[in-house]
Amino acid sequence: MSLNWESPIDKRPITGFLMQGDSLPADAPVAILLHAMNTDLYHWIADGVPTYGGKITQLLLDKGYRVVALDARAHGHRKYGLSAEERMNSANNGDQDAYYEMIQNTVKDYEFVLKKINRNFSKAKHTLAVGYSMGGQMAIMLAAQNPQIDHLITMVPPHAGNVKDVSPVVFAPKVNAKWLLFLANKDEYSTPEENKEIAAVAKGDVTLIKYDSGHVLPPSYIDEVTNWVNAIK
Repeated sequence: MSLNWESPIDKRPITGFLMQGDSLPADAPVAILLHAMNTDLYHWIADGVPTYGGKITQLLLDKGYRVVALDARAHGHRKYGLSAEERMNSANNGDQDAYYEMIQNTVKDYEFVLKKINRNFSKAKHTLAVGYSMGGQMAIMLAAQNPQIDHLITMVPPHAGNVKDVSPVVFAPKVNAKWLLFLANKDEYSTPEENKEIAAVAKGDVTLIKYDSGHVLPPSYIDEVTNWVNAIK
């Protein structure tokens, strides 16, 4: 089902989808998917790099989840003003505002959609947030600010230390969820020292998996996601 609502922040359209199997119970678990920078919600349908997202979506549907994915602001059908890359470059050059707005308000849009889902269905048995790269950054923020999210999967979240108000290391200590955290030793967006920092401050029941790879994880990470999701009771 396509989603097309107005953000209560500024009336900009929120575009996304909700997928589910037939005859789900009212309290079926909910999965919130957050995509990487310079991609869009369709990466959660395609099976290719960097996320192999279609495999994750199918796994969750097979496990009986309601699956929700949105376009982040400045991505997909929600492009306006500066591009996502221009916002990141501006932040790297000391002007944080456009990047901060993109990240912060996308998280608020997800919170709005989550409340909508809660009104339409009974309280979900579990709520899982899944994010890759920029999506991992936003998933950490979302989980830190919403106790309803009791499970969290983040793949290679960027350090984003140049915009501290939306940096994962600020929000990781506030997470209270069962958390599968993937980090990469050769990640161009988070140095080994920065990876150590987020691993040190991450709270909740954390399972940490490190790869000797760059920002694009090897396809085998999907097996780790599958095993972890299958263990959710």
